Amino acid sequence: MTEKASPAAPSAEGPAPASRRVLIADDDAVSRKIVATLLAPLGYRLRFASTGEETLAVASEEPPDLILLDVVMPGLDGFEVCRRLRERMRGDYIPIVLITALDGRHEVLQGLEAGADDFLHKPVHGAELRARVSNLLKVRAYHQMLATQRDSALATVDMLRQQVVHADRLATLGTFAASVSHELNNIAQVMRSALEPAAPDDAGEEDLSERDILTHVSGHVTELSRTLLNLARPAEGPQPEAELGRTLEEVRHMLRLTGRIHHVRVSLVLPETACVIRANPVHAQQVFLNLLGNAADAVTDTREPLIEAGVRALPGGRIEAWVRDNGPGMSEAVLARIFEPFFTTKPPGYGTGLGLPVVKQLVESWGGHLHVHSHPGSGTRMVLDLPAAQAPSPLNSSP
Repeated sequence: MTEKASPAAPSAEGPAPASRRVLIADDDAVSRKIVATLLAPLGYRLRFASTGEETLAVASEEPPDLILLDVVMPGLDGFEVCRRLRERMRGDYIPIVLITALDGRHEVLQGLEAGADDFLHKPVHGAELRARVSNLLKVRAYHQMLATQRDSALATVDMLRQQVVHADRLATLGTFAASVSHELNNIAQVMRSALEPAAPDDAGEEDLSERDILTHVSGHVTELSRTLLNLARPAEGPQPEAELGRTLEEVRHMLRLTGRIHHVRVSLVLPETACVIRANPVHAQQVFLNLLGNAADAVTDTREPLIEAGVRALPGGRIEAWVRDNGPGMSEAVLARIFEPFFTTKPPGYGTGLGLPVVKQLVESWGGHLHVHSHPGSGTRMVLDLPAAQAPSPLNSSP
């Protein structure tokens, strides 16, 4: 049963916001009217219910800001109604005040266990009722403010994460642009040598035909262009899939084209079955470009430098990928900070400090985990534990 809301009336402290909703649940019409009259000076919007079931229905239809709930009602009593309301409204704090003629410690404990915030005993005293309702509404307003600030903070964190990912992509693209510029200069020299007349001293040497040289140059430039396009192309449409074995091969080829791994032997351990994850292939390339690039930098001064990268299917629909180097390893102090944005051990101008934080964010956005195993003098192993997009299937061996 729903009764007409009481008209708002000013109080000594000024009118309360008319938007504040108070639900009065009591099977006795006289008790409902008394409580409504006592609250009338505060100007709240009042709604009413006469049974436990009706209380639940009214609260679901229009969630109140506070509930004054009688304990003894036909059907569901106040304790059970309180328990059910707390179950339904876990994400929203709504104060519940139990009003009862019972006056025993057991009933108070039972009400607190059910989720009640406060108790009032019949007959209700007007000043006490208004003070407790006013204070609990302030508590609810505080909870609402915190929830709004939390949602705003989460939105800000997500925006900053996207900016960090974008910044790292730009940094990666800038690094590749410099390397590609150097490579194009080398190719231009090859092209000029094909177009210039042969020097007299070279007359006796076996030369490649101009067609062979230009074909080589064309293929090289095409691969460089494809590398840049793969890095710069934005994600579109639904979540795509990336095959990690193919991704590793592509990344190794990119790094070879730019000369990033010319000083190190890179060994790939590729799976016999396709290891597919739900991820943008460009982001998958970005992850391995960072990991392999860091490994290449780590072994610069290592005798017989070696990098091993691999992918394998695990039981339970998981995929493991790793990048291991035989570099100097990392101390505990460095390990504790490697995922901090802008932290880097590289000289100025050689690292942004964004690579590993972005790698971690991307891996976790795929539902995976990134583990780091490193000790001084024993190299570093970065391990990705990822959910597979589908059951592994045999790779097509045909060209």
